[in-house]
Amino acid sequence: MTQSAEATSTSLFQVFAHADDDLYFANPDLYRLLAAGHRVTSVYLTAGEADGRNVDTRDPLRQQAPADYAGYMEARQNGLRAAYATMVLGDREAAWVREPVELLPGVAAERFFLSDAPHVQLFFLGLRMADPAHGFPADRPAVRLTGLWDGRAARQPTLLAAESALHQAQAFGREDVVGALTQLLSYAQPTLLWTMDPDPLHEAYDETRGITSSDHADHTATAQFAREALRRHLRGGGRPPLIEHFAGYGNKHWPSNLSERSHALKKSLVDVYAGADGHACAHRYCGDLQLGDGSDIRRYGWSTRSRYPQGTQWLHRQQDGRLAAYAVLGDQAAVWTETEPGAGRFEGPLLLPGGDLVPCLAVAPDRTGGVHLVGLRRVPGPEGRVDVEVVRMWRQGRTGSVLPWESMGNPDQATRDWRRCREVGVPTAVVDPAGHLHVFVRNFSVGVSMRRETAEGLGAWEVLGGRGMQDSLTTVARTTGRIDMYATNRTGGVRWRQEAVYGPFKLEDQLVTGVPESWRPASGLTPVQVGRSRVALFYREEDTGAVMRHRQRPNGTWEQRVDRLSDDGGTGAVAAARLLGPDHDLVVLARRDERSRPAVAVLPADDRITERPEWARHEIQMTGAPSIAADVQGRAVVTVLGADGRLHWARQEEQRPGVRFGPWQAG
Repeated sequence: MTQSAEATSTSLFQVFAHADDDLYFANPDLYRLLAAGHRVTSVYLTAGEADGRNVDTRDPLRQQAPADYAGYMEARQNGLRAAYATMVLGDREAAWVREPVELLPGVAAERFFLSDAPHVQLFFLGLRMADPAHGFPADRPAVRLTGLWDGRAARQPTLLAAESALHQAQAFGREDVVGALTQLLSYAQPTLLWTMDPDPLHEAYDETRGITSSDHADHTATAQFAREALRRHLRGGGRPPLIEHFAGYGNKHWPSNLSERSHALKKSLVDVYAGADGHACAHRYCGDLQLGDGSDIRRYGWSTRSRYPQGTQWLHRQQDGRLAAYAVLGDQAAVWTETEPGAGRFEGPLLLPGGDLVPCLAVAPDRTGGVHLVGLRRVPGPEGRVDVEVVRMWRQGRTGSVLPWESMGNPDQATRDWRRCREVGVPTAVVDPAGHLHVFVRNFSVGVSMRRETAEGLGAWEVLGGRGMQDSLTTVARTTGRIDMYATNRTGGVRWRQEAVYGPFKLEDQLVTGVPESWRPASGLTPVQVGRSRVALFYREEDTGAVMRHRQRPNGTWEQRVDRLSDDGGTGAVAAARLLGPDHDLVVLARRDERSRPAVAVLPADDRITERPEWARHEIQMTGAPSIAADVQGRAVVTVLGADGRLHWARQEEQRPGVRFGPWQAG
């Protein structure tokens, strides 16, 4: 395979197990990038042949149909090509070029690219999904992709699709798969890498039976293969992309975060893949008929959710007055910094020492102008083992020098079970008035654990409790010096609060008191202090993705009504920051809208909302969540990470009540 021509400014490389994974778990985000004309390289590891019967799973006579593994594999690939052609060109019948490609000596794959859009390419490795427990022939080896990953199987056979351009089946070892993906990463030079969740939450746990995962084992193994290939790509000097790990089947356990319009778009594309779009398909292998017209009954498709949701507190002002923005690029922390306080561009990214980070980073400024960075380090080991631990780094505010990453362990390390430890959630962090760092994470029990510094040093992990917590914790230090930690669970919002400075934390699960039962946030809560002791919470509404505001009364209780602040949806946390001046008291909001663009609005900090604010948007394809901070002149600056891997920002033009923002710029 020859090296491609230079990629466009945005290049997406995605690795999935099955031919419909991106349609279920990455859409509508994928559609937005394809519709914008960006380069997309998609890789599918398995043949996806299942039981070989391309008949609706609800058909009572389907078991009488003969198994045709190669035919069902072909049908799924054909359905996927139709869905991609629809997303890119609006024509499901658009022509594709199909060809064999040698990725490594002895490792070949099939490549497809659209004749009228050759920047969109699909690669199929075709590893068989052998598993006799699901009714497959006994002469097929009991191997799943996870067995190839963890070493239980030395090699795994491939399957040729019915109309394959390849001449013979192969057998791949673990190194073959990792090497092929590394080669494709070098070929694509992506700004974005998408794959599935490498450490999904458990669905059930029993001391005897162990852990039952909430996700498909092939999804999990694929994510691990993708991360190992990324590791080698980066160590070989490859470009570090932004990473997104999409949640899989576990989506069904959480509030749905897509609007009706976004869900309808996703379903329409799955229907094209399944041949259920009303199209009179004359092709022998039309699509994945197993789904029929029932793709929407699979609740895991009702959301598009990140395993490592990005928070909104990643932009802060240093001691020297310059703003600094932090993120994970590849597997390293990166920082962009203003060239001069309150006026210049952002330079960067500067990659900070240390690797093996997953794409989440908590940023906790301290009283010296420095900043604590807290992340998750994921180090693979033998036989599929992986060690996941919370780590922290301190970056000095004046010089920018950094201390090496230090392990804070894992809230479940006392169990000595690495499988439990790998489910640790995304950390949030805050520094108290004495300069002590507090770190909060979701634990294996789906509650919250905390570890904090004291005058004697770093304390032990403390279990704060909670049940069914979403992976979206947010901290705030009140003007009184006490700390609040907000979170959402499967039914609403909760808060842990300190009743005394440096004291213990008390769980309050009454944030939904007086609010209709439908108040089920589909994102984390972003708190903003709008009075001496009052807080407003901003979040996404379940099933709509709309931005909502829930306010606290002066007596500390919460209002019964909530304010709807947007008409359209979108995913990810809502960024919010208060701008307080001599003649104004405002809150600036920023979010990722339904078309993956940044949207910014301004509203009075503590007034009743009589009409929805106007949202200013920009045609940037963004990822994750925005962040907002005030520059040295007190003007709001909004930052987002673009799909092109760059930092984009807009600055308030004047410090006045009108709050108009200047043009968006890119680092």
